[in-house]
This record gives sequence, C-alpha cells and structure tokens, in this order.
Amino acid sequence: MTIYERLKQEHDEARALFEKLTGERDAGGESREALFEQLKLDLWVHHKLEEAVFYSQLVAHRETKGEAFEAINEHHIANGLLEELDSMPKSSTAWQAKLGTLKELVEHHMEEEEEETFEEARGVLSDAQAEEIGKAMQDRKKVVLAALQPIELKAS
Repeated sequence: MTIYERLKQEHDEARALFEKLTGERDAGGESREALFEQLKLDLWVHHKLEEAVFYSQLVAHRETKGEAFEAINEHHIANGLLEELDSMPKSSTAWQAKLGTLKELVEHHMEEEEEETFEEARGVLSDAQAEEIGKAMQDRKKVVLAALQPIELKAS
C-alpha cells in the first residue's frame, strides 16, 4: 500500500471518529470519553509518523518543502487543541465548540493533503518510494501503538 493509500485510509478513520463524536450524545453505546481517547491517540500517532516518514522526505525537495512545513504546523495546532480538549469536561458546551474547531482544522488539513500535497509528492517521489514509505508507516505504527500500551507488572 502506498503512503497515499495508507494516509487516506487513516484520514477516513479519523473522519468516522469525528462523526461519532459530533453526532448524538451517546454514539452507538460508545462513551464520548472513549471515543475522544481513541481520536486523540489516532491523531497523535498519525501526526508523528506522518512527519517522520512522509514529510521528512518532502522537506528535502524544493517543490514540496513549503507544503510539508505548512502541514507540520497544522499538526502542531491540532495537537494543541487536543491537549486543551483533554483537560476539559467532555459534557460542556465549550468542549463541543472546541471539538468543532478541531474537526474543521483537521478536515481542512486532510482535504488539502489529499488534493494538493499528494499530487505534489507524486512529482518528487517515485512509485517505489511511495510504497516504501507506506510500508515504513505501517511498520512503525505497529511499534508505536505497542509501546503506548500499559505494561502489566508481575506480582512480587
């Protein structure tokens, strides 16, 4: 799977989580807290890995450097909003409003990436490189998610 296909898949997963979170109060039996925790983890991992494996390649090319830095800055803004949301009561009107702002920012970022960044990247990355980067993202994601799981200590 190329990096473009992998990122699009992750974008679609984020869109689905946002829809659940901004939808009904009880999103299909899943608590708002649990849905937000999943969104927070998914976006944080996605941003960090995307920067490490995709944008790190794009900043090396004059044609894609500006777009890459813009996307990295958007990640930082989104991560800041996630931190703010994390410390707020999930039932508050202020939380809902801030979540709406995050959703708008992230959806704009994903659309811009899918419609502009991917096209520019195809101009500087070969098909083989796009496959290699996609695989690297998948492999690293497994490691990162495993590393973020709580450990279980054996009783002494």
